[in-house]
Amino acid sequence: MSGKFMITTLILCVVVVFLLGLQKPPIAAAQIAPLFLKAPFAGTKTVSTVFDHAYPVYALEVDPPYNGNNRTVIHRDGTEWPSVFPAPCVGYSGHPGIDYDMVYDYVLASHGGQVVEAGWQNPQNRRQDLGLRVEIQVTNSTGIYKTRYGHLSTLMVAKNQLVSQGKVIAISGNTGNSTGPHLHFEVRKQHGPNTNTFHPVNPYGWGGVALDPWENAEGPGSRPASVNLWQNPPSINLTTGCPIKMYASGIPLTPGNDPPLNPDLTNPVRRVIDDSNAARFELSPDPWMTYTPCFPPACYLFTSRYTQTANAYAQWRMLVHDLVVGQYDVYAYIPNNHANADLAYYEIHHNNKVHSAAIDQSRFNKPTYPPTWAYLGRYDFTDGINTIAQKVRVYHEGATGEELAADAIALVLADGHPDLNVPVAQSSDDAGRFGQNCQLAGVTFPEIYLGRCVDGTDVVSGFRYSNIPIPANATITRAHLQFVVNGNYDQELRLRFYGESNPESPPFSNNNLPENRPLTNAWSAWTIPAIDPWVYFQTRYSPDVKLVVQEIVNLPGWGLGEPALTFIIQPAPDFNGNVYRRVMAYDRSGTPPPPPGAYAARLLVWYVCSGAPCPVQ
Repeated sequence: MSGKFMITTLILCVVVVFLLGLQKPPIAAAQIAPLFLKAPFAGTKTVSTVFDHAYPVYALEVDPPYNGNNRTVIHRDGTEWPSVFPAPCVGYSGHPGIDYDMVYDYVLASHGGQVVEAGWQNPQNRRQDLGLRVEIQVTNSTGIYKTRYGHLSTLMVAKNQLVSQGKVIAISGNTGNSTGPHLHFEVRKQHGPNTNTFHPVNPYGWGGVALDPWENAEGPGSRPASVNLWQNPPSINLTTGCPIKMYASGIPLTPGNDPPLNPDLTNPVRRVIDDSNAARFELSPDPWMTYTPCFPPACYLFTSRYTQTANAYAQWRMLVHDLVVGQYDVYAYIPNNHANADLAYYEIHHNNKVHSAAIDQSRFNKPTYPPTWAYLGRYDFTDGINTIAQKVRVYHEGATGEELAADAIALVLADGHPDLNVPVAQSSDDAGRFGQNCQLAGVTFPEIYLGRCVDGTDVVSGFRYSNIPIPANATITRAHLQFVVNGNYDQELRLRFYGESNPESPPFSNNNLPENRPLTNAWSAWTIPAIDPWVYFQTRYSPDVKLVVQEIVNLPGWGLGEPALTFIIQPAPDFNGNVYRRVMAYDRSGTPPPPPGAYAARLLVWYVCSGAPCPVQ
């Protein structure tokens, strides 16, 4: 073999190896991806619009310079449909995601990751694009992905928050460019040298015989491949009329109930404000009409208000001490008539923050969708003392001929029902001084005074709760006393709530009054400003006294005998006013007389145990 031939052969080998090195990996290898998605909803839904594998996307097809010759929809099996709007059994050209029919239902995180967007796509135009939407980003062994959830009504997550797979991140809705409530679910994958470039991919994968036109639209592999990404595909209705819409169906996820989509009005810590409440409900000066007569369930009570005026608003205000400090689920009651606005915009002003939600009122309280309450989200509220006005406000978005309704709102403490809800059980379980001059002290009076008498004498009052089944190892997460007001008051008062440092506190008697009891080290302050007027038969809640309860249940001997919790209330040492307010006692009567204890103060306690559930004593 000549040297020349050997050199030529060597050069050819080098060239072949070089060219082989430039070739892309086999398609099969490129389509291997981890299965990291679960359904973005629970139960079984229907697909209304498929992912379009045609190119280009919708925005390019309708705007110059594109000439509009390629208006088709290509399904994942390669079937091509003409782009009629909407395309029969498909949807429309250029759709980069999957639409699932969902009417105000839970939207779940299809994977864990970080929330990178949460809010309006365009706050200046709430009818644009995806409207209220969430984006979650995750990195795995095959790249960086984002999932998009669009047309939402309210959000349960915030930007930069870390979420786990299956968490409720939002409630579906009809915001943005939408013709009816549904969920737009979209998956995007980072592709190309620009780390900010993400392209839509079909999470069900591409199953056509030919190359995917979307993946190769600008040259081979110019966009990421669409491959199956489902750990468990969503459970979908396999309708026979439109088989082109069908994807693989999976096992339905079990629906939850957190947050509750309907208010639990049996929760003892709640606030319902109707449009008939003159102190808390207000209308803008625009023309408003009254829907009357109107009886439940058509309205919450007997009336509702409505308007067709663009930018008109109604609002429900929370007064000072209308709420205890905590997280609340917020709801709006939608009447069955004069409520056809497809985008009612709600602002929730809470704890010096403002968040928003949007509801298609035309869907609620109708034969096809009977729920009457629309869920607006979960928000933190304070007692209102040092807070800019807390309120819920609804706006008319201005669609011609649409009627915006305003009826009632409900706020329900998100902690759920208390684990313990007990009243004062007998006459000797509440005690204090009697009369504005405090001449007497005893246990059989129909009301309990809080504060200081007109002659400057401190009122020390007590409330005892017996046979308390809280285990000794419990952690108290929240505790309140619930009172019924006995009188009209509007003067400032500052109090302190102590506990009796005794795990077996005895009943009160004329020889053993509240002022003679040993106090806990823990105490809670209650400031009642003049702008918190009390009115007969109102409900009022004490501040959170969990630290007082915790100290008592941690005492040696708690739970060994007959455990009883006693609270001692006295004016704050730095309070200079000689004023009082009254709440009803166990002995309160009326006309006709209610049963004993009907208005007695109640103790509400929430607690947990290490190794829950707590043992039963």
